Amino acid sequence: MCPACVITIGGGLLLAKNLGVNNLLIIGLFTILASLLTDILLRKINHGKVFFPYQRVVMTVVIMLIISLTLNFIK
Repeated sequence: MCPACVITIGGGLLLAKNLGVNNLLIIGLFTILASLLTDILLRKINHGKVFFPYQRVVMTVVIMLIISLTLNFIK
């Protein structure tokens, strides 16, 4: 993701928050951003190849579970 995309999405989320939209969007953005960055990092480590099939999908689900469990125990 390019920095302009991240800034644009962040600005959109800020606008949505000011309009009263739920904070789940912020959690979703963080999940997607973390999974994409993890996928990019793993591909760099493995010289542009994936470690296992459906790596991007698996990383998204794993990070979503970690964030959900963390937020569940914080409450």
